[in-house]
Amino acid sequence: MPKSGLKFVSTHTLLTLDQLKRLLKIFRGLGMAKLRLTGGEPLLRPDLEEILAEAQFLGIPDISLTTNGVLLSTRIKSLAAAGLKRINISLDTFQRERFYEITGMDAVDRVLQGIWDSVHEGLEPVKINVVVMREWNLDEIREFALFAKRAPIEVRFLELMPTANSFEGTAGVDEKSFVSMDEIKREVERAVELGTEEPSLGVARVFPLLDGIGKIGFVSPVSNHFCSTCNRVRLTAQGILKTCLHGPESVNLKEALERGASDGEISDMIRNDLLLKPEEHFIRPDHYISRTLQMSQVGG
Repeated sequence: MPKSGLKFVSTHTLLTLDQLKRLLKIFRGLGMAKLRLTGGEPLLRPDLEEILAEAQFLGIPDISLTTNGVLLSTRIKSLAAAGLKRINISLDTFQRERFYEITGMDAVDRVLQGIWDSVHEGLEPVKINVVVMREWNLDEIREFALFAKRAPIEVRFLELMPTANSFEGTAGVDEKSFVSMDEIKREVERAVELGTEEPSLGVARVFPLLDGIGKIGFVSPVSNHFCSTCNRVRLTAQGILKTCLHGPESVNLKEALERGASDGEISDMIRNDLLLKPEEHFIRPDHYISRTLQMSQVGG
């Protein structure tokens, strides 16, 4: 989290529930088969269950959530009942003091409880997102791997991306904090035995554990791009499309809704924007300079 805190946008600039429902219907009509609710922190939205229920009503087959997990235990039953199928929970350390330094919250126990509650509620898979930072949690990679060995979860190790909140946050990371996926994988293999990589159309390389019950995933947006298989588009809380996480905001769908655009017109706007989706983003280990993207605003 930024040391100076977050500047929250005005509530009236956010998509309303009715606007979200309409856009969900339009995206579903365009063939959307996967929906991920992310943030910011989606559990701060009181109508989250209604959004999930609408997605289920529309027949979207794959509905997931990415959360910091702090509030998860208080809502996991209602989220599952509303249609949530799977979940990603951010957890970069098991250590209480480190967790506080990174997030600004003394809540690691609440996050761990949320993980186990998600497992007990039957969500599958339950994924743990671990952003590896050399000076903060490189020494915990083996512990995370052993966690996947004994629990029915998928631990996903993510390379640190050069976002503004990474460099300006309480953790105080910089370019030297970056750890490549090759180095991360070597650390993992010192603790567990990986099986054959599973086929996947997603952004992660996923391996079952030969000596455990969980799985290990690797996400390498910097050292090994997955842009050629990326089929994602992001809709911000303020109704603006991003066809690439590291690209600019483009079409303002909230504005179109408010000026009375028809469903057909909005569909055309989305199609035309997707035609301009870049072939790949520009970030490389030797070109690690993006400092404008706020992950706290657009989510993973």
